[in-house]
Amino acid sequence: MEQSLPATVYKDDTSCTVICGDNRTELKQFEGQVDLIVTSPPYADARQKHYDSVHPDAFAEWFLTFHEPFFNALKPTGSLVINIKDKVVDGVRHRFVWHTIEALCANGWFSIEDYVWHKTNPMPGRWPTRLRDGWEYCFHLAKSKRPYFNAEAVKQPVGNWVESRLRNLGEGDLSRHNSANESGFGRDISKWVGKEQVLPSNVISLALVGKNKGHPAVFPVGLPLFFIKLLCPEDGLVIDPFAGSGSTGLAALQAGRRCILIDNNPQYAQESYKRLCQEGDAQPNGTPRLL
Repeated sequence: MEQSLPATVYKDDTSCTVICGDNRTELKQFEGQVDLIVTSPPYADARQKHYDSVHPDAFAEWFLTFHEPFFNALKPTGSLVINIKDKVVDGVRHRFVWHTIEALCANGWFSIEDYVWHKTNPMPGRWPTRLRDGWEYCFHLAKSKRPYFNAEAVKQPVGNWVESRLRNLGEGDLSRHNSANESGFGRDISKWVGKEQVLPSNVISLALVGKNKGHPAVFPVGLPLFFIKLLCPEDGLVIDPFAGSGSTGLAALQAGRRCILIDNNPQYAQESYKRLCQEGDAQPNGTPRLL
């Protein structure tokens, strides 16, 4: 039996609402309330059985129709994260992704950082001029040059190499060591003594999802979870406007953030709701927190 949408599920003291509709319309009710938009939009000219196909040449112009709704929905300190990969057209990489990011920046967005999702288990295959596709872009854009950013929330264990490397520090390790090529970069190895956690790099290593979860392009829950911890405060609101099968909702519930999932495909919206209940252990009743 299908769930009537929109519908909200609850877990602990947070909630996630699933909406079936065009996000350009639905986002108007959340103007100025959103801390983070994290999403993976339909790729250009891909999966034609599931999306209205957009040719790579027209992708940037098409995506700009979402610029104003996204921009207006975010708080001044809010961020937009776009997970996307360019496409091979007639044997050559089409740079519609770059054109799209440049177009967004020309319309007022600040390009804060480029992250890479490293797929630890890329799909096997053989191509005449390319190797296995083992990564995708994750672009961090924002309304300001200093958006909310909590690096402490994504620290990771420093690793076993520290114990052996720091066991016998030499004289040259006890002060800042400048690069021999006079690049201006340097390091002080002694500052690592006693550290148990360090900041991660901008490369996020996660495995592909083995099953499509009722959707052809499911990203791992760990991907939105990383950005939710990094870019959304604990009492913040996350929105995925191309929600697909609801992985962002699962990540938000896991992180204890409120979340809105929007998709214009009724089948995907229903799948999102089902996954939130079954995999996210969320309940269809509870006490909602006010937006």
